[in-house]
Amino acid sequence: PVDSDGSPWAILAPGRFSAVDAIRGPSSWIQGRKGITSDLNAIYFVGIEDHNQDTGLVKILTRPEAGRTKVGPPRSFWVEPELLYPLLKGASDFSECHVEPKQRLFTFVPNGGITRAAYSESEHLMNTAYLKTRSYFNTYRDFLRNRSTWRNRMPKSPFYSVYNVGSYTFAPYKVVWAEQSGTFKSAVARTGNVPLVGERPFVPDHKIFFVAFNDPLSAYYLCGLLSAPIVREFVESHTISIQVGNIFKHVTLPSFDPASHQHNQLAELVHAAHEDYDGKVRRHRLQEIASIAERLITSSQ
Repeated sequence: PVDSDGSPWAILAPGRFSAVDAIRGPSSWIQGRKGITSDLNAIYFVGIEDHNQDTGLVKILTRPEAGRTKVGPPRSFWVEPELLYPLLKGASDFSECHVEPKQRLFTFVPNGGITRAAYSESEHLMNTAYLKTRSYFNTYRDFLRNRSTWRNRMPKSPFYSVYNVGSYTFAPYKVVWAEQSGTFKSAVARTGNVPLVGERPFVPDHKIFFVAFNDPLSAYYLCGLLSAPIVREFVESHTISIQVGNIFKHVTLPSFDPASHQHNQLAELVHAAHEDYDGKVRRHRLQEIASIAERLITSSQ
């Protein structure tokens, strides 16, 4: 077992358990989160076709092909853009130390949390400021009220609410990894542009796990540590490619020290890697990141 009785089993080569011992156990300074759960991607995950500066509205297009529930043909609606955020949808939207969504999609996040106060604020704004968005959701009211997560986990919330939402959802920096991926990889998701609104943080779908940060150096540092071979070896030893989940239930890593030259060096290299587009330069930098991260982790044992 990677931790106490009942935890997942790790499969490692003889002698490797002692090598990974320093990173075994729950993390005390970071918390893994799951992306938002909408249960109806065809309605929540949309494209933006146009925008009107005079009316302050954007024209969205529904994506019936995005889910199993048949919601009718694609339709366009003019809505307020304030509840839209750039979407990070899955493993194909990022690679190691690099974020590049395959499609330019946006997601509605109508509620700022899953508390009574958040629901109340959401209803107030929807009924006073976002009347076009309210009309849009009302068009699909029956579908939205039939969502399993809404019925089972949040039946007292507005019918358009989504799950797994909190202040962390709107953090400007997120270290992300995919729930389903052939190999473990991470990146730092930052912001994307929403027409008429400007830069907004990427919001991950529920197929992505993440750690939220307000500080960029801490985010890049953690992303660098996750590139260390010893971390990948341990994570992949007790997870399967179709279900990685919250790795920090069983992985603990040295926390970021802003006074440490090595910690800052690692963070700066990871930041630079996110901007690299030259393949050769990028490969060299990723190797350097993995090497430094490995030394930092093993020297803390």
